[in-house]
Amino acid sequence: MRHIVSLLLLAQCMAGCVSPPGGDVFPTPDLTAVAAERREVRFMSEGVKLVGELALPHGSRPAPLAVIIHHSGPVGRDAYGYMAELLLPAGFAVFRFDKRGVGASGGSYGCCEEADALAAYRAAVIQPDVDPCRIFIIAQSRGTEHLAAHFGEYDAAAPPRGVALLSNLLGPDRIGVIAAPVQIIVSDSEPNLAAIGSDAAAAHRAQHPFGADVYVAAGSEHSLFDTSDGPIDWSDPAWVRRYHRGAMATLIAQLTAWSSTSGSCGVSLSSSTHHRVS
Repeated sequence: MRHIVSLLLLAQCMAGCVSPPGGDVFPTPDLTAVAAERREVRFMSEGVKLVGELALPHGSRPAPLAVIIHHSGPVGRDAYGYMAELLLPAGFAVFRFDKRGVGASGGSYGCCEEADALAAYRAAVIQPDVDPCRIFIIAQSRGTEHLAAHFGEYDAAAPPRGVALLSNLLGPDRIGVIAAPVQIIVSDSEPNLAAIGSDAAAAHRAQHPFGADVYVAAGSEHSLFDTSDGPIDWSDPAWVRRYHRGAMATLIAQLTAWSSTSGSCGVSLSSSTHHRVS
């Protein structure tokens, strides 16, 4: 845990569950020291070419893979650059993508988010050097609903070893579709905290034998940024450093625990291309 905390203190953070009112304050992360390789991955969704990035950690291959299902809004891969900075030193490959009409992706933002997220997952899990038996999904806010809407198709592409639901929006009536071990991480400021936290976890455990845990991030807002020192000024680039360290440490610890256990494995192949990111 001391190693995890030290990584968190060094990381830079720039994402939330909504785009900051001050504009697109998502600096491109410098992953030079923590990524052994970065690949741009191109894939199709609903007739449009989208682009993502696979960052591979130093160490042995194949690496466990964390695929991020983004929150709402027209955000690109850099919205989760902070998470790549955290997960790569912990030994995880990380896949992020530019939403439709954002960054290097084609099309126009405003449609097809569920389909695009699923297409991104299908492209990510077939990449060389990632372990198809250790696939993890990190879905945040609206991304938890995108995942729930098509979980069977995600599972058919590559059964996830575990699913982290950050800023969870799935209550007891919907979380049961996630047929995998679950870690729920939510803010203590949520008005329906019990429903999306303890009640959702209990409902999942009642339906599945996988296990479901909850971490409540004290002193945070919905997107799991720390507000213990006061409200966040989204127009100030310094907001990117105010991620909730307890939430991120819990996420990494859970992924590490899941990665060290045995689990199901399977990948359905689909078409995508990749090349190195300079």
